[in-house]
Amino acid sequence: MSSIIVEMSPLAFAIVNVPVSVATTLMNMFFIYCMFSSQDGSEICQKPPLNVLVGSLIGCNLLLNICNLVFVIYKTVDVPVWAYIVSCALILYAMRTSFTASLGLNVFYYFQIVPARHPCLIWVKTRIKLFMYFMLVFDRIFFSFGFILQVLPGRVFISAVDFNSSSILTSRGLILRYYLILTDFWLRCCYCFICLGIMVASNTSTVLYLWKHVKSMENSSSSSALHYRKQKRVTTLSIIQTVLFFFSSGWLITEELMFRFNINFNPTGHVLFSIVACYAFGTTVILGVGQSKFRLRAVDIVKKLGRIVLRSNLNVGDVNVNFRLSDTGKG
Repeated sequence: MSSIIVEMSPLAFAIVNVPVSVATTLMNMFFIYCMFSSQDGSEICQKPPLNVLVGSLIGCNLLLNICNLVFVIYKTVDVPVWAYIVSCALILYAMRTSFTASLGLNVFYYFQIVPARHPCLIWVKTRIKLFMYFMLVFDRIFFSFGFILQVLPGRVFISAVDFNSSSILTSRGLILRYYLILTDFWLRCCYCFICLGIMVASNTSTVLYLWKHVKSMENSSSSSALHYRKQKRVTTLSIIQTVLFFFSSGWLITEELMFRFNINFNPTGHVLFSIVACYAFGTTVILGVGQSKFRLRAVDIVKKLGRIVLRSNLNVGDVNVNFRLSDTGKG
């Protein structure tokens, strides 16, 4: 077995993952609070399919980071092998499904910004809600297949070199498992490449559309200029999301390819799960900046906290003044 070792120590793994995962978990819990509450106490519901896409992304990020924290705990205590395997499978499942939720948000905002002219795009835009629901359901079913293969008892991962050995060829069950895993792997590779292509195409089209309207924005009214500035922000965040997707999915596919060809690359998974945690953190920050509901609520809470701190400082100042006056009166 050849080796190209890219590894992290358990201490470095904990130092990176614990603060990142805790911060990401807290931010996503705050987003859930924002989705189901408002300032006047009435319930707020985002219009579908935006609420479904945002909720799906939040759920994936929460599952991913909670499992990542559990994985850090596993490094300090002895746990059964099955618990370790299930945690790893859940992290990868949450990461892959979060890719689809991010892609759905990119496509949704593309249709919100860029006018659809091609008959195929017009057809998709008129059925965008159904299209997004189908994509999310298909995504869960598709990646559940790989999750089940990974958590099933027995030898889950069979490399190409192992498959050529006589011991593997004598077991029909392992041969079937090998072909199922191999099929799932290449289907996931194709799926990631298709998602990346759609992300790049939608973002490029949006950037080109906004670039053509820069001069018209400068000469337009203030309300129209504000509208286009909002679209620019969404486009910029989508580009950053595409970069995160490209790097994270590329690393994941690289690790799996290394394993398929029997190359020892990242045996403990520390680097992969650290990249997963950073990807979730970046996605969460983008979600908080991009969604006006989350951004405005955070600003409102900061202002309220500032007023509370200012009021408490004023009260403390009044107490000190009264105390000094009373001392002067006694004197």
